[in-house]
Amino acid sequence: MVVLKVVLYILLALFALIMLWFLPCFFYSLPIKKKVYKKSHAFARLAGAITCWGAFFFTRSHVKVVGKEKIPKDTRFVYVANHVSRFDPMVILYKLSSYRIGFISKPSNFKIPFFGKIIRKMCFLEINREDPKKALATVNDAIDILKAGEASIGLYPEGTRSKDGKLGPFHGFMFRIPHQAEVPVVVAVTRGTEEVAKRFPFPGGARIEIKIIDVLDVEYVKSHRPVEISERVEALIRNELGQ
Repeated sequence: MVVLKVVLYILLALFALIMLWFLPCFFYSLPIKKKVYKKSHAFARLAGAITCWGAFFFTRSHVKVVGKEKIPKDTRFVYVANHVSRFDPMVILYKLSSYRIGFISKPSNFKIPFFGKIIRKMCFLEINREDPKKALATVNDAIDILKAGEASIGLYPEGTRSKDGKLGPFHGFMFRIPHQAEVPVVVAVTRGTEEVAKRFPFPGGARIEIKIIDVLDVEYVKSHRPVEISERVEALIRNELGQ
């Protein structure tokens, strides 16, 4: 009986903690509209960081960031990496939350109950790749956010997740963002996030690594065309992946 009581108290404590997180997030999300927010809000960032921490804590995933010291501390930047899992942006929100990185993301991510609304206030931007005019508007919004210093911008230039780990072709158009905003490009490689979903519903053991492999400084970005920046970043990532 004592053991059952202890288990019950633990479950009640967990439920209370979840409610302490869920209820503020739920009510915070209610007035958020379906529009672009060009200001990064502190509560949204906190909610995102806690949510993503919880996701990796409860799946017992091990996350390591290599080369973090290379990330610029005194300026906004564009974060670029390969894309292997839906958990890729989440691991960045968890481990690099202090850098205020908002991602360019597909429309379906903004339909996630209440959290899909909260990420709008983290400077996440919805992109419609089927409509060039709307895609250009998203690029311009990202440039505005960077120039205002509100947030850094994360993007996956393959445009979709890789199902076999092979790096897909880049959409060079997206590199107009750092070029026009005149900000550095942080180049990274993601490994292991695909293991989180593969192991479900038996979580545990996924070993995730985010490796910052290089940073293209402002002078490089300003002096090269977007397509040249794209080719350089793609070459760096392919080399790190051994592809």
